[in-house]
This record gives sequence, C-alpha cells and structure tokens, in this order.
Amino acid sequence: MGKSSGSSNSALATFAAAQQADAANKQTALGQDWLDFSKQQFGIANDRQAANDALTKQVTDSQLTAQNQANTWAAEDRDRYKSVFQPLQDKFIEKANNWDSADNQAKAAAEAKADVANNVALQDQQRERAMAAKGVRPDSGAWAGIDRAAGTEGALAEAGAQNVARNNLRTQAVSLQADAINMGNGLPSSASSNLSLGVNAGSSANSNNLSTQQSWLNNQSIMNTGYSGASSANSSAGNMWGNIYNNATSQANYQAQQNASGTSALLGGLGSLAGLGLGLYKSDEDAKEDKREVRGILDALKKMPVSAWRYKDGQDRERHVGVMAQDFQRETGLGDGRSIHVVDALGVVMGGVQELAEQVEKLKGKSDNDEKKPVNESSRTMAKSIMSRRAA
Repeated sequence: MGKSSGSSNSALATFAAAQQADAANKQTALGQDWLDFSKQQFGIANDRQAANDALTKQVTDSQLTAQNQANTWAAEDRDRYKSVFQPLQDKFIEKANNWDSADNQAKAAAEAKADVANNVALQDQQRERAMAAKGVRPDSGAWAGIDRAAGTEGALAEAGAQNVARNNLRTQAVSLQADAINMGNGLPSSASSNLSLGVNAGSSANSNNLSTQQSWLNNQSIMNTGYSGASSANSSAGNMWGNIYNNATSQANYQAQQNASGTSALLGGLGSLAGLGLGLYKSDEDAKEDKREVRGILDALKKMPVSAWRYKDGQDRERHVGVMAQDFQRETGLGDGRSIHVVDALGVVMGGVQELAEQVEKLKGKSDNDEKKPVNESSRTMAKSIMSRRAA
C-alpha cells in the first residue's frame, strides 16, 4: 500500500516537474520574444530618428546661417552708426544747441534791421519824389511832418523786424534740437533689431538640437523596457527551475527517509546511516589535504544530549534518536547549527570510540604500545555480509 502511494506521488511529482519545466522554458522564450520585439522597434525608431536628425540638421544649419548673417548686419550697422552717423549727430547737436545763441540772434537782428533800413530808405526816396511832384518844398512844415512820421514808422519797422528775426531763430533752434533728439533715438534700432534676430535664430537652432536629443533618449526607453521584460521573464523562469530543484530535493529526501524507515530494523545502526542516502563517500587519503589529528572528541560527545524526537509536519513521521545540530556545532565547531553532515557525524563517532577504547585499555592495565589483536574473522565476515547487502 505504502509503495503504491509512493509510486503515485513520485509519478505526480515527475509530471508536475515536467509541466513546470515547460512553463519555465516558455517563460524564457517569451522574454526573448519581448527583447527581440523591442530590438525591432528600436531599429524602426532609429530609422525614423535618422530622418528626423537629417531634417533637423538642415533646419538648424539654416537657422545658424541666419544667425550669423543677422549678427553680421548688426555689427555693420553699429560700425556705420559710430563711424558715420554719430559724428554727424554730434555736429548737428552742437549746431542746434548754438543756433539761438546771443551772437546769432544779434546777427539775425542786425540783418533784419539792415533790410528794413534799406526798405525805409527806398520808401523815403519815393516819398520825397512824390512830394516834390506835388509842389511840397523840403523846408516846409508839411515836408517835416511827413518826414518825422516816416522816420517813426521806419524805426518801428526795424525793431519789429529784429524781434521777428530773433523769434524765428529761437523757433528754428528748438526744431533742430528736436530733430537731433529723434535722430539719436532711432538710429541704433536697426542694429538692435538685427542682433535680436540673430539671438532668436541661435536659440531656435539650439532648441531643435535639444529636441532631437530628447527623441533619442525616448527611443532608448524602448530597449530599457525590452531588457527589463526579458530580465523579469528570466527571473521568473529561474524561480520555476528553483522550485523544480527544491521539489526534486524534497522528493529525494522523502524517498531517502522512507528507505531509512524500511531498512532500519534489518541493518540497525549501520543500516540507519545507509538509509539516509549516504552510500559511499569519497574517503581516499590521496584526495584529502590539511590533515591534522583531533583529540577530545569523547569529552565533546559527553556534552551532547541524545534525545528521541520526530520531524515536524511535512517530513517523515518516524521517531528518531540523535543529537541536535546546535549542540553538535557548539561542541565540535562543525556544521551550520541547522544540520549535521553525515561524514562529520561518522568521524566524531569513530573518534569517540577510539578514545573510549584507549580508556578501556588503560583500565585493563594494557600499555599504549601493546600490539593490537587481529580482528576476529567471524566479525570481519559479518561486516562484509552487511556491506554486500547494502550494495545490493
């Protein structure tokens, strides 16, 4: 009954392992497909990126050319402004500021007065001819009255002409100064405008270049996703294979425990060790190194409590007798505190037996140098028989 159940469990475990192995292989293949697809899409994205880079380079080159041209124009306009227009501005401004000076006003007033005086003289001549034609004598009172009135009118005309000349000069000066101010404000605008065009063109070129770089970085995310997916799939497959290994190990341990339980009655202590799945282990002297003698094993054995126990759920339910791995590690320094290596266990037992034998011999009064008795032939035959059955 137990054998049939064990065979059924073994067949089920084999089937489950095969199904899990198939799933792990499919998972690995899926990860590879994902990576291959990502590489394909990355290649397509690169082709598109190459076309976009070529177009961007063409546009960027044009923008940089426009930038250089605008900067050249700005420099030329600025040089022309400083070498040609600025000196003219300075002269014009100086002239405008001095246009209504006191000297210029006096000069303009004198010129206006002279013009009026000339006109008055001509009018006096015409008046005198007209009065002579009418029979008015120069020494008459009428002549004198008309002459005084004409003189007064001439003086008033000269004064008015002088005032008008000064006012006109002042008005012209104000107009010239306004023109100078306006011209000074407007001339640099052309250079500034060209410089602004150059800066904008350079900024646009740099922006386009950064845009293509960002597109390339976005393309890289395709490969990152592919590698991440493949890595995740491989990790999942690795976990599946790990589960297969763990299940196989558990099954082997379970089978070994079953074998140990079935043969313990026949083989006794030696058979129990064989049931653990130890079998033959490599113990050739030529295969070993760092060899040293070990003493005090019997004292260590005395400090290891021996108790009877069962494994917890999930393992065999047979009752066993032995020491705890924690005590074994504490007293011998061997193992990980969770398990005991069979080789170490046998070595400790053999060493303890030898030390115990030495003590027994001393109690019997035998010397350490006495020659050991040959092993009883019947005992040797029994041991060979046990080992033969184990090998079978």
